[in-house]
Amino acid sequence: MSSLDQGAPLGLVAGMTITFLHMATFGALPYFLTVLLQNVHGFTALQTGLAFLVPSVAIATGTQAGERLATRFSTRSTLVGGMIVGAVGTALMVSGATAESSYLSLVPGLIVSGVGQGIVWTAMWIAAASGVAHDQQGVALGMASTTLNVGNAIGMAVLIAIANSQIGELSGNALKIAVADRIQVAFWLAAAGIVVSLLAAMVLPAKTR
Repeated sequence: MSSLDQGAPLGLVAGMTITFLHMATFGALPYFLTVLLQNVHGFTALQTGLAFLVPSVAIATGTQAGERLATRFSTRSTLVGGMIVGAVGTALMVSGATAESSYLSLVPGLIVSGVGQGIVWTAMWIAAASGVAHDQQGVALGMASTTLNVGNAIGMAVLIAIANSQIGELSGNALKIAVADRIQVAFWLAAAGIVVSLLAAMVLPAKTR
């Protein structure tokens, strides 16, 4: 009887929880960044795409760092470190998410958050596969992928609903200010959600790799 037939291993349960929260938090950031850049700051689609190069490079760097960290340290330590970095970076983005701020004020947060996101992305798949029999690896990762997609849908729905509240019939500059304010709230909630995901990481064995 396989590991999954006997019940989901602890690492898989933690991995599924982390993938859910990862996409409910980190996964929602690109949407709000797009709204901030285009609707508040008036960026074109091309300018917005170029602006995303910074977090994209940061995330790619983080995934590479995550692989090295998970090899040198434990999966749990890597996840915890990545989540802390990601939460700090997401919180840093709040100060740059105003109607008067420039893109450059967002860059520090984008870089730090992106590195954290990349580290967690790599380590959470390692966690999901931990303790799963070799012939069940595909099933385990498929289950984690499903929770990732569900987390993105639910996280986006909740954060967008909160961000769109209290805007009402505003228009012009008042609308831009209100949208920026609500995006700041969404960033804070995303950072808080990342911190909550630490609880799932902490159930992993300290020496799991």
